[in-house]
Amino acid sequence: MRDRLTSDLSVYALSGLFSLVVFALALGILSRTLPGGLASRQLGGLIVGYLLFVGVYTTAWFIYTGIDSREGV
Repeated sequence: MRDRLTSDLSVYALSGLFSLVVFALALGILSRTLPGGLASRQLGGLIVGYLLFVGVYTTAWFIYTGIDSREGV
């Protein structure tokens, strides 16, 4: 079990999950602390930015696994 949790891909998956939790918490905090709350335009911009981040993160993850499979590591 420890080998699975400390492998590179598991670290990537856990850090991706962590970023999702932080993003959700940040949206909750922003919606409560901003005087008018989050407007739909602001919320849309934040979500699109986060999805771009996740897309790049996932692409890097797949590239990394492709490199490992070609090198036979």
